[in-house]
Amino acid sequence: MLKELELLIRLQTLDELIKAKEKDQKEIPQNLEEIKKKVAMTEKELEEIQKKLKELELTRRKKEKYLDELAEKITDKKAKLFNVKTNEEYAALLREIEKMKEETSQTEDEIIILLDEIEVTHKLIEEKEKKVKEIEELLRKKEKEFEEIVDKIAQEIESFKNEREEIRQQLGDDTRKLYEKIKGTRGNAVVRASNKTCMGCFMEIPPQTFLEVKKGDKLIQCPFCGRILFFWEEKKEDEEG
Repeated sequence: MLKELELLIRLQTLDELIKAKEKDQKEIPQNLEEIKKKVAMTEKELEEIQKKLKELELTRRKKEKYLDELAEKITDKKAKLFNVKTNEEYAALLREIEKMKEETSQTEDEIIILLDEIEVTHKLIEEKEKKVKEIEELLRKKEKEFEEIVDKIAQEIESFKNEREEIRQQLGDDTRKLYEKIKGTRGNAVVRASNKTCMGCFMEIPPQTFLEVKKGDKLIQCPFCGRILFFWEEKKEDEEG
């Protein structure tokens, strides 16, 4: 195969490797960002639960205060029973005392329900705090791993670019310009020709052109897409060995 063609094939391979590695470089921050979003989301959920706990505690304190007020009122009403002068007044005080006792009983039940909710909420907070720590630990671990990967990728890209530049220097100006032009319009500038077909545009190559490609002693472009062609045929199973 023509040396210049071999260089072009390697040049394209390097371009593809560089492109893939640069894509990896962009994806790494995105992966980290996803974990950071998860941390933020879990912290927000924790804040909401903590807010709910404060509201429950405030409601509990208000009801306990109300219980104390009811107890004082009941004591006050009971004291007044000894000073009433009529049966009607006595009966009215008893009804008020009974009503306040019912309110006391209802408020006590509500406090019990609140205490259960508070206990459940405390457990939820513990679980969320544990979850936040786990995700933060994962984030720190991934940041360290990704930092190492980024450094490695950067080194690989630099190595590929250095080799690429060495190959470019070995190519003639016309060949170099042709490669860059086709690459700019077609994406890949060098493609395989197989079964008399250009594997870039999948058009059938004229027989004489295909024969010249198979010889590999000069640069041949596809007459349809303009890509530079090289011949490489996979061996069939019955041809191997």
